[in-house]
Amino acid sequence: MIKAVLDTNVIISALFWRGAPFLILRKAIKGDFLFLSSPNILKEVKDKLISKFNFPKEKTDQYLKILIVNCELIKPEKKLRVVEDDPSDNKIVECADEGKASLIISGDNHLRKLKRYKDIKIVSPAQALKILGDKR
Repeated sequence: MIKAVLDTNVIISALFWRGAPFLILRKAIKGDFLFLSSPNILKEVKDKLISKFNFPKEKTDQYLKILIVNCELIKPEKKLRVVEDDPSDNKIVECADEGKASLIISGDNHLRKLKRYKDIKIVSPAQALKILGDKR
């Protein structure tokens, strides 16, 4: 089964819009692939939902619970320095590396310009749908 890490922007986009990120998260919840995440990624989701989107704390907590129930939580031990343009994105690569993911799904240009890390492909949500099979 494919293991994939969803970047923060994909997770947040899935909540607000019905495009490719929404379809990817729906596939994760249906079990079409193994969704990996980490405490650092989920903390960033929470922080951005509350501070940037003024999302109510209770609804944010409910969304995080849905994510936690539907993901395999990875607690990376190794710190990586791979994303030079935006070091905060290293947490995504750390989770993927430690969880032995084959995909990182991101809308972030800093990550996507890497194209891959080791055997982990870094793809856009639209590319991920093609890889995962775009059955709506």
